[in-house]
Amino acid sequence: MPNGKAIPVETVEPGYQKVFLAADAKKIMSGYNPESMDDRWFIYYEDSLVYFVRSWTGYHIFGFKLAVSPNGSANVIASWANRNIDEYQSKSKENDIQTINDLINGIFAVRSNDYLNLMKVQA
Repeated sequence: MPNGKAIPVETVEPGYQKVFLAADAKKIMSGYNPESMDDRWFIYYEDSLVYFVRSWTGYHIFGFKLAVSPNGSANVIASWANRNIDEYQSKSKENDIQTINDLINGIFAVRSNDYLNLMKVQA
């Protein structure tokens, strides 16, 4: 566990659902190490889980579990958001989902796959 901080006990399932194309899943599973003090997030992949950690404090804020298909695409099958108010003060589950999407799009330049995600929601 990076930075020595434990995954929080106080969590909520925000309902994050996403399907990542193989190239995007590979980027996400490669993680992200902050390059400067301006980078606020450290992201790592371990045992099918993607963790989003605040780089300055080491607090785990978000996480999700990926089911990776043989073709390399990946489906989010579970997610959590920190609800320890001393570590993270979220406004809502919707805000958590938006933050996760913003981080993935901003850090990993993930292409839009709204069609795949729409099909998942309808299934």
